Amino acid sequence: MASIKLYNKTGDEKAIKIQENLKMHFGKIPNVFKAMGRNGDFLEAVLKLSETAGKGLDNKTKELIMISVSAINGCTYCLDAHRTAALKNGITDEEITAAIEVAATISFFNSFNKAIDLESDLKSK
Repeated sequence: MASIKLYNKTGDEKAIKIQENLKMHFGKIPNVFKAMGRNGDFLEAVLKLSETAGKGLDNKTKELIMISVSAINGCTYCLDAHRTAALKNGITDEEITAAIEVAATISFFNSFNKAIDLESDLKSK
């Protein structure tokens, strides 16, 4: 259960219009866009940021990054959403698992190095 109100076409006029478009795209309004649905300017900005982030990367790479970050951050909602999208777009479970392995490994190294305040000796010139 969400800890904030979900706006199901009950936000401002702009939010309602955006949510109607999202419903046509997804077949429903995903809860994340209901949670953001109070303020159409905010919802529009978030969607634009999501659309433009990673320009120059192919969709497969972007999905695998989103899955990996979601897994490491512990966001089940995002992990489920992006895994579903990835599978629909031909990304295999093996590729998804491999991406999460890479993310988990670098997360381990990040935590270890931060914990001991390790001085970087591998900087690019």
